[in-house]
Amino acid sequence: MGMSGASMTNGEDKYGFQKMRNEILRQRYLRKDPEGDVVETEDQMIRRVADTIALVEAKYGAGDGQVKRYAEEFYESMRCGRFLPNSPALMNAGRPRGMLSACFVLPIEDSIDGIFDTVKHTALIQRAGGGTGFSFDRLRPTGDRVSSSGGRTSGPLSFGRVLSETTQAIQQGAFRRGANMGMMSVEHPDILKFMHAKRGLGALTNFNLSVKIPDAFMRRMEENPNAPHVVVNPRTKKRYVIPCSANIDSCAIDDLLAENEAAEGCYTVGEVWNVIVRNAHATGEPGLCFIDRANADNPTPHLGQIEATNPCGEQPLLPYEACTLGSINVSRFVGEGGDGLDWNSLEKMIRLGVRFLDNVIGANRYPIPQIEEITLGNRKVGLGIMGFADTLILLGIRYDSEQAVQFAEELASFIQKHAHQASEELAKERGCFPNWRGSRWDTKYQRPMRNAAVTTVAPTGSISLLAACSSGIEPLFRVALRRKILDGQEFESLHPLIEELGAKQGWLSDRVRDLLSQGTLPGDIPEIPEELADVLRTAHEIGPEWHVRIQAAFQKHTDNAVSKTVNLSADATVNDVDRVYRLAYESGCKGITVYRDGCRENQVITAAGQTAQPRLGAASPRARPRKVNGTTIKAASGCGSLFVTINRDEKGPFEIFTNLGKAGGCPSQSEATARTLSVALRSGIEPEILIEQLKGIRCLSTIARRKDNKNIDVLSCPDAIARALEAAIGQDYEPVIIESSNKCPDCTYPLRREAGCNVCDNCGYTKCG
Repeated sequence: MGMSGASMTNGEDKYGFQKMRNEILRQRYLRKDPEGDVVETEDQMIRRVADTIALVEAKYGAGDGQVKRYAEEFYESMRCGRFLPNSPALMNAGRPRGMLSACFVLPIEDSIDGIFDTVKHTALIQRAGGGTGFSFDRLRPTGDRVSSSGGRTSGPLSFGRVLSETTQAIQQGAFRRGANMGMMSVEHPDILKFMHAKRGLGALTNFNLSVKIPDAFMRRMEENPNAPHVVVNPRTKKRYVIPCSANIDSCAIDDLLAENEAAEGCYTVGEVWNVIVRNAHATGEPGLCFIDRANADNPTPHLGQIEATNPCGEQPLLPYEACTLGSINVSRFVGEGGDGLDWNSLEKMIRLGVRFLDNVIGANRYPIPQIEEITLGNRKVGLGIMGFADTLILLGIRYDSEQAVQFAEELASFIQKHAHQASEELAKERGCFPNWRGSRWDTKYQRPMRNAAVTTVAPTGSISLLAACSSGIEPLFRVALRRKILDGQEFESLHPLIEELGAKQGWLSDRVRDLLSQGTLPGDIPEIPEELADVLRTAHEIGPEWHVRIQAAFQKHTDNAVSKTVNLSADATVNDVDRVYRLAYESGCKGITVYRDGCRENQVITAAGQTAQPRLGAASPRARPRKVNGTTIKAASGCGSLFVTINRDEKGPFEIFTNLGKAGGCPSQSEATARTLSVALRSGIEPEILIEQLKGIRCLSTIARRKDNKNIDVLSCPDAIARALEAAIGQDYEPVIIESSNKCPDCTYPLRREAGCNVCDNCGYTKCG
């Protein structure tokens, strides 16, 4: 399936690419018997898929000869690695399960029945290898009233965790890792909780998170970023602002202020944007979805609004809608010697690819009736590309160049033009998609179309490995990679094109392989020709703005959206992320994602010869200067007076020391906390992240003593340290204030409000209502 390099076919496999590829085929794609033994070869898999998809031609009057001809054309395009459909089609075509789509969006209705219907549908989809996207906008916020019981809701994220656990539970028997997209409008009251949802280790690990940003928010960012940020309860439509003093973990709707009560001390539009950017810098999430832009290109607005995308963001879909994707390996169409693309052959492949994907819709078995109805009604497909970086290398074009941006736009425009023509020809042959009347193709363009949408740029993570090419429109991540696959196995390999070019041009030796594996740049290896080394630009060598410009060039000529990650080096700053997100909006992208190297554990792809860095950062703690300046803050705790000293260097808070007064308490624990925080600060972790983790922690000793000592203004020693750190970064020291004048019915201690409940810090009594 596209392996043309001699070193990949003669048994030599020092760097493991063919071994990795074969293992992926075995685990995910090839048919197995009930005992789990593989009973199908790669060629038989391709034949199974080609025959199944070609058989659909008979539904439209094709005879046996025509069906056989298309089966051969489909087979040959896949065998040579020129085109591959999405993974579920390869896995399931011609097999009993028969679900061939990759992308689904499921609604989450604001009711228990609706929520758990979605859970069931998610399990059915992911069991067969599909990915699911959700919008949490319809769910009422944390602490909102549940009319049927008189209780209070636990909020959207609690149901996100249910969906995450569902994905985890079915993963054992699934073909591939379950994947979800969770989206929430920036105007939902729980938006801060949502943006912080993945700060904890292991939280929502099979979810990508994206904040939906409307155009109005971006206009406010430009015109008045200091304006209060207004959120809206989806149940009551009441408008609120979020106090900066609110505890993000426990904040409930009752802790918010009515819009007309907005004053200093509430989150502004600019501050919410900064939270998004800081979180994306720290964890790679949330990404952004410019939702108004997605709906502006919604081909069927008469059927409803787009509210979410599939897990990688390239496919905006209506509720219950599914889409089938396929990708052309454009590097297979580069002429000998890099003398340009064979545009005629590429045009034929585009037409064949659209026909293939439309046939997939007819061969598909849909998991539930709602999905079948709207998917057959709109017949959306997503024809895209892979091998873009390889194509640039073969053409001698640097990824980070004006020439690359111009070529990207030319290529995308060509594919769009001929894909639309192919869909129009199918409409004349087979009829328009059933929901054509009232669609934009009817009302705006007056053009018959077989498919409501035709083009998409997907990430092609697995199928690009099968085709032995670079993924999607991404640059090479590294020339030599270490990659984890489904069961955690790690494989180290050179990029296949490098192996192929090195063998053909005679410069690839064990020495060169070893140098590339150790991370030596191609330009520093004399054996590699200078003109080739110049275009072997990898993701972290490419300035962030070029990532965005390439994405925008493709988006300009793509019906759906473009999956693209702006890979940043470990030392990228928060300001770098800010610039990327702003540029993505300004340049017309529908969404944007960043990933800073090493910011998460279990990173799937790393440079060969090294392991992924721990999520706390890529650098060791910075050295301590000989002299530092500091501030000492006193807090009254249950352990006595706690003195917290916070020292600073030129980059901000640097280290923390604590000292307890005469009451004793637990000085060793406070010292351990301070030392750990000092290491985190010196390693580049932002103080706000540490504050969020410590603020609000309660200690029984402190809470018990507060009953008789009204001067105690913290909940514990860690809480006091967090509040002192807060003051050190420019926020006022915030003592704990008991918010309710009500008395505990058990011990008469004053109650306070937390997450919609009255809570007693003295005896633990709680009541919601």
